[in-house]
Amino acid sequence: MQLYCFAGINPALVVEGVIPINTMLAIQMNICMVILLSSIAVHAYFKLDRKEQVNRLFLALIFLTILILILEILSVLLNSSNYTNLIILHKLVDTLGFTLTPLVPICAVLYVHRRTDKYDKINVNKLLWLSVPFAINSIISLGSYNFNWIFSITSENIYVRGPMFIVSPMTSYFYYIVNLQVLYNAREKINREELFILSLLTVIPSVLSIFQLYYFVYLTIWNSVAIAVVINYVFIVHSQTKIDSLTGLGNRIAYDEYLAISSRQSNIVLAVVNIDLDDFKSINDVFGHHEGDKVLRVFARHLEEVFEGKGLSIRLGGDEFIVLINENRREIVEKYIENLRNNINTYNEVSNNPYHIKFSYGLAIFNNTYNNIHELIQHSDKLMYEEKNKRVEKISCEIGQLMGR
Repeated sequence: MQLYCFAGINPALVVEGVIPINTMLAIQMNICMVILLSSIAVHAYFKLDRKEQVNRLFLALIFLTILILILEILSVLLNSSNYTNLIILHKLVDTLGFTLTPLVPICAVLYVHRRTDKYDKINVNKLLWLSVPFAINSIISLGSYNFNWIFSITSENIYVRGPMFIVSPMTSYFYYIVNLQVLYNAREKINREELFILSLLTVIPSVLSIFQLYYFVYLTIWNSVAIAVVINYVFIVHSQTKIDSLTGLGNRIAYDEYLAISSRQSNIVLAVVNIDLDDFKSINDVFGHHEGDKVLRVFARHLEEVFEGKGLSIRLGGDEFIVLINENRREIVEKYIENLRNNINTYNEVSNNPYHIKFSYGLAIFNNTYNNIHELIQHSDKLMYEEKNKRVEKISCEIGQLMGR
């Protein structure tokens, strides 16, 4: 996965400044991909919420890929005996390219990590550890300008691989392996579709790089990276249609999609937890809708933290939530709910808000007494309202006893 000369055009094919037709086609493809990625970059810049770190990382991934593609185009065009007066520029382009190349897989690692675990901050020590191969590659790449370590440019302005050329691809492969490890660790937190889409950022360039390194032929590797980036952006845009804009949880589209998929299964394993916030209307009435929105976001975050990788958390509307879990053991699901209640109680204690966040829930596990999933959800919803009514009756009794005194 390198610039031109990273990409592997055989210098012997460049005779007296004549670039082969297949190489020219590759350049044209690179130009097309630059135009395509630039269009996507503009769309993503205005479409994605740049306050979110995961979106900033994806934008960085797009811009870095565009930059490398441009450098690759320049490297190919400058690799000609007709431009011996531009040897310095040629060396600068290749030096910059070899130096920046690992930044793309690094950015992919950080993006995948944040995409698969949005609440887990990357440890500073891990960042320092990840930066070591990049630092080594950068030193050797910059030194190649004078010492021809990774590459050299002949007096005829033709690129030749240097004795330490292997350092550059091995640095990229190091980050490919790290990325695959991140995906493997997150395999239970995300669905198979997302796992596959994210893996393309690593699988496509790593596989093509093997052919490029072995056969020394141009395989438009950076075009493949660009295609993987485009596919990921299509997936991001599609995913946004299934996300509640206020809380970041799934919305009714995600809810209907999940139920449709589950209903087609012959052996359904599903637990449903319907959740409704208590006294939410009074929070809105007394403290305003802005504070009410804050409560919804706080609750959604705790809901997602507890059920991430275990179930799909959805905001049905207002202060109504539902969690769909691939589980048929009641004690396991009740443990999750207990963790949620403990987390909310802890938040109430440290937040110093003049109100407390509380919730009622109904839990139902699918079995042969239900004809379909919709009956299961109706039963869960009924249990939730029964619990809510019991709470209201209990509070009313306590108030009555106090007034009786």
